[in-house]
Amino acid sequence: MDFSTGHRWLNPKRLYMWVRAVVRILFCSFNNLYCIPVHFCWLFMLQPVKWLAPSLYWQIEGVMFRWLLSMVALWSYSNGYNVVEQGDDIWDLKNERTLVLFNHQSTADVPLIMAAFNSRTQLFNNIMWIMDHIFKYTNFGLVSWTHGDFFIQGGKEHRDSSLIKLEKHLRNFYIPRKRKWLVLFPEGGFLKNRKPSSQRYAQKNNLPVLENVSLPRVGALKVILDCVAADKHDEKSDTIKYLLDVTIAYPGGDPLDLPTIFGGWRPPCDTIFHYRRFDIEEVPKEEEALTEWLYCRYVEKEAILQEYYDTGIFPEAPTPHAPGYPAKNVPRLRGIQVVHDPIEFLLRHCFYFASTYIWVNIILWVFSCLIQLW
Repeated sequence: MDFSTGHRWLNPKRLYMWVRAVVRILFCSFNNLYCIPVHFCWLFMLQPVKWLAPSLYWQIEGVMFRWLLSMVALWSYSNGYNVVEQGDDIWDLKNERTLVLFNHQSTADVPLIMAAFNSRTQLFNNIMWIMDHIFKYTNFGLVSWTHGDFFIQGGKEHRDSSLIKLEKHLRNFYIPRKRKWLVLFPEGGFLKNRKPSSQRYAQKNNLPVLENVSLPRVGALKVILDCVAADKHDEKSDTIKYLLDVTIAYPGGDPLDLPTIFGGWRPPCDTIFHYRRFDIEEVPKEEEALTEWLYCRYVEKEAILQEYYDTGIFPEAPTPHAPGYPAKNVPRLRGIQVVHDPIEFLLRHCFYFASTYIWVNIILWVFSCLIQLW
């Protein structure tokens, strides 16, 4: 027997880490099991409201959606995986129709975005996500589908049909349901999956070869701008008037992932969300100009991330407004850590525990009645 190996496993700190990881994984799994079914039970009970007062139904559904996704925010926050905000102050836009673009590094991106957004009241209720169709088959896929999120299918063979479906979805769901923020990942996939093809495409077409991000795809962005975006931010129309460009930066360029958030085996760390805000008229709508504009933003992200990874200090990176655009005195966020209210987490858990108890008893009662009738 290798006594040195056995001694390492019996090390108290290592043993604690593994026990803690197992407990966290069990908790997160159990959290899914009692929260998601209850969510659908209440939505089922609210179906008459949906038909009689659809606006009220979608307001209630938005609140319940936020409560459910706050459980996901708890997974990272309870482990010390914090979000730190830098760049332009964007939170005066939470009630404005706004398009939000994120770079996409790993499976931890979405839980951390949920953690950042969950801390802002009235925001998470009114968000619509555009995500890869594969997420439809995850535990939260059905939740997102009932919320009205859109699942876009990649690949050349699906490109045109997916964009047509996206346009219909924006007109039929995003506008009527009065969602405010529309979240898009222009890269179309995780960095580790997209980087090889992105670099091949860049070399073939004499474009910048990027390491920290991949070249974005412009199709979905073009559809959004053509379909539901205003021409100017001060229009009175109920359309998108602002664009937020968000850069997610993990310390050392080593992204967290969902298993790590579940298990918590990495030390606590801060993930930076760097915000840059643009009025919608700064973003060109013509396809060639829009492609160039979007590529420039990702070349800038590449430089920002590389400096951060090399120095450990996130650069100031001011927002590059369009030439001749009047300067605005937008407040700056300088390393603001997102903080959650633990009382809210506690109360929502109490709600889901109590709801589980109620619905289990209702289902058992219905089942017993059916048995007696049989």
